[in-house]
Amino acid sequence: MIKRTRNNKTFTRKNKRKKTLWELLMPIAKTLPFFAVLIFVVVAVLRSNPTEFLDVDISWNIDENSILTQEKLLKKIQPLIKDKYQLDLHEIKQTLEQEPWVAQANIKRLFWNSIRITIEEQQITMRWKNKKDCKPKKTNNLPCFGYVSNNGELFTPKKPVKSNAVWMISGGEKETITQLYRDYKHYQALIEPMKIKSISRTNIDQLVIEPNIKVILGYQMQNERLANFKKSYMMHRKKTSRVEQATFDMRYPKGFTLSY
Repeated sequence: MIKRTRNNKTFTRKNKRKKTLWELLMPIAKTLPFFAVLIFVVVAVLRSNPTEFLDVDISWNIDENSILTQEKLLKKIQPLIKDKYQLDLHEIKQTLEQEPWVAQANIKRLFWNSIRITIEEQQITMRWKNKKDCKPKKTNNLPCFGYVSNNGELFTPKKPVKSNAVWMISGGEKETITQLYRDYKHYQALIEPMKIKSISRTNIDQLVIEPNIKVILGYQMQNERLANFKKSYMMHRKKTSRVEQATFDMRYPKGFTLSY
């Protein structure tokens, strides 16, 4: 202990005992067994089956009735899972969603080399075909056929599938298809319980309604014209069954024409 005096005041300072080398190394020594066991386990696993330990483990969640297959999707992302230490989940998601039948891919990391992939498949709401003669030069490389999802988006798989969905005939521009999908749902609500078989938007809007009724709406006042059609159809069906195969041209200001 050291005492010092300053201005008649006495200060006392105790010497702090220095730790021995063993005391400094003790915390490190306590952790060594843990790391030794960890290293032993890793080495043992690598020796027993190194490929299995290092390979990326993917668990898939795909509907059993899906058009998509695990094998096809795995082949698509194979180049992205070669580096087990740097899996880019965003890039894997983007690559999977380039597949036409994939509406959404959700990727979740379970471990450093383990992921879960959940696939949401596209749902067909409408069948679609291009209003133009379906040749690449005439459609400016826009698709010739495809399907419209329940989000109003066009997707174009290489091979068609069987479907009884409503036909949409229009240009291939994204905005055109999305707007016509909205209009279709609106038109269908207006004529319930009648059912639309096809909707066409070329220069004018045209509908085919079950069983085989053609309705020409033109390019303006479609809601009013469709409401007038429904009233006229209900009136004429009481007179003749031929109306089920008729064409209603609703583009006239004060009425319509009816042809068989």
